[in-house]
Amino acid sequence: MDFSIVAITGSVLGFLLAVLLGLAIRWVPDAEGARYWALAFVPLSLGSALVGRGEALPALLLVLREPLLLSGYGLLLIGLRHYLRLSRPWALAGSVVLASLVVTALFTALLPSVTVRMAVRTTGIALLTGAALWTLRSVTGPTLREVRLYLQVGFGTIAVLALLRAAMFLLPLPFTATQVMQLYGAASMVTTITIMAVVTGLALLMTARMNEALAQLTVRDPLTGVFNRRGLEEAVPGTLSFARRVGRPVAVLSCDLDHFKAVNDTYGHAEGDRVLQALGRLLGEHFAQAGLVGRLGGEEFVVLLPGADGEQGSAEAERLRAAIEAHRFERSDGGRLELTASIGVAAQPGEEAHWETLLARADQALYQAKAGGRNRCALAPEEPTHAAPAPPAPGTPAGPWLPAVEGGA
Repeated sequence: MDFSIVAITGSVLGFLLAVLLGLAIRWVPDAEGARYWALAFVPLSLGSALVGRGEALPALLLVLREPLLLSGYGLLLIGLRHYLRLSRPWALAGSVVLASLVVTALFTALLPSVTVRMAVRTTGIALLTGAALWTLRSVTGPTLREVRLYLQVGFGTIAVLALLRAAMFLLPLPFTATQVMQLYGAASMVTTITIMAVVTGLALLMTARMNEALAQLTVRDPLTGVFNRRGLEEAVPGTLSFARRVGRPVAVLSCDLDHFKAVNDTYGHAEGDRVLQALGRLLGEHFAQAGLVGRLGGEEFVVLLPGADGEQGSAEAERLRAAIEAHRFERSDGGRLELTASIGVAAQPGEEAHWETLLARADQALYQAKAGGRNRCALAPEEPTHAAPAPPAPGTPAGPWLPAVEGGA
């Protein structure tokens, strides 16, 4: 097989993929790093075409061939880290490309050596693809696991083949020069094909991340980042089920900012949105270890506290009320707003806990807090108990809190 034809064909396909990828990412949100991928296939394609010509090139092109090819791999690495919101390794990529330029110039003009030039190429590829393989560890999430594995196999294959090709020239092997060149050409052909597969994997990564973002939009409030009503309805059943199994109570806090309409009327809805965003962050930080936080609409937020009874729920509500009162909500003009909140609390034993009932009772307690003068907490009266509470399961933690099993805010 004429491996030069394979290299040239791969370069043409790579250039076409670069064009298609460049057109596609125009319609993909948050795809700045992906632009480096499209750009990478320009030097990769040109470098592959020059590799396909073998040594029948002018000296200048022989000097530029390896740095050109390695700059493509460097852009793939930089784009991957940028897309994953990591630091961009310009120093690493630049050092590899610059070193390859110096060494290939030396072993082309002064000490001509095909072996050294090929070793420089393969060693640089191994370094850059190995760094990409290491970077992929930061790709997390169940929906991205298969794509991460696919890309790890792709980059890992290229790195291993690069090391094997370097070993063919640097280590003594029981093969003739012709056999070594054939093996080298076969490894180069597999590498070219694998690069095409890596492009597919990068496109899959973009698609998977978009799907993950869309899934989050269906269960998260886009303004505050906490659960929306649908997200709560999906997360609450698992939390209540766990509380029933271990025989622990559940409390719900219904929180509403006092006189929030005045903020919108006085400063505008944009400032009101800033207040709600800040409140969402405050709630997320306050209940970071336990509890589900959600926004039902407007300025009304709810918190589900598994493992908390009425007394513990009231204590948490009072701490939250004091935190909101002490917080200074920043305006876009640099000013500050001082706001208060009213909070209703309702609790039920775990074996009797029902989301709609808990929420309705917490809302009634919220109305009582507002009617009582606002900036206060109110606890809904306990409902009659129809059965003796179940004893805690063996191994149940002694503390009042139980972890939320379906996520948290």
